[in-house]
Amino acid sequence: MLRSPLVGLLLASVIGPAAVAQDRIAAAGPALAPCDVRRLPPIVPSPMPGEMVRPAAAGVVAQPPPEAASAEAFLSRPQPQAEPEPEPTPWEGSFELGLDGSSGNSETFNFRFGFDAQRKTGRNVLDLDLDYRKTSSEDVETANRALLDWRYERLFEASPWTTFLHGTLDYDEFKTFDMRITTDIGVGRKLIDTKRTEFAGRLGTGFSREIGGPDDVWVPEAVFGLEFKHKLTDRQKIAFSTEYTPDMASFDDFRMKSRASWEVLIDEEMNLSLKLSVLDRYDSTPNGAESNDLDYSAVLLWKF
Repeated sequence: MLRSPLVGLLLASVIGPAAVAQDRIAAAGPALAPCDVRRLPPIVPSPMPGEMVRPAAAGVVAQPPPEAASAEAFLSRPQPQAEPEPEPTPWEGSFELGLDGSSGNSETFNFRFGFDAQRKTGRNVLDLDLDYRKTSSEDVETANRALLDWRYERLFEASPWTTFLHGTLDYDEFKTFDMRITTDIGVGRKLIDTKRTEFAGRLGTGFSREIGGPDDVWVPEAVFGLEFKHKLTDRQKIAFSTEYTPDMASFDDFRMKSRASWEVLIDEEMNLSLKLSVLDRYDSTPNGAESNDLDYSAVLLWKF
């Protein structure tokens, strides 16, 4: 079959450019070869809060969202342990110091020192108290005395009752004895026991001895005591105590010791307070000395 010149011209215009293009691709070689396209794994969107998560299709491993993996890694990482707080010490106490004097027409000197410590636990209380005073006038010593008072008290859980062991050492240069020793034992009861107020009574028996005095023998005694403490404010508190110790053979022979004090905090950072106190000691058998000794003072108090 013969083709007309018009048909041949049309075929040449279509086939000719395609053959030329194929020849050019073959001449270029691998540079224009088709690329090897790799398929990336599908991106799984993170579920919104409250959205239901559909189960993964068979054969497909579900991957956790990136933020969930990072949170899990953070929680599984060992966390630093907080250091335990140190246990509070059962001890507390204070030092007190007073000093005054004058020079000129009159020469006076007054020195006072005190120490108080307490160790308190859930089972017992140990109290230590030391008072020392020395005074002089016109270079003549008028007072030189010291008093050490200690008490061990046994507490009972959920009970207001206590038992105690108590003793004192009393030195006074102007008394007829060198030193008086007392020791007693008994029971006590907490009449009021709150955060601000403490009031207790005590009853017991013991012995006393005035070493180096006219009556240098052991004397049996009864003991009756009261103790009161009250916190007025966060910076002020008051305290009062009294103890009556008669001779068990004759209640007309007795000693009585009373103490009252008021403390006010003046420097919280340094634990520094001002203390006003009065101590009265009465002895019905002074053996030629004064029956009553009254000490009063205003001192600075440092607590630890």
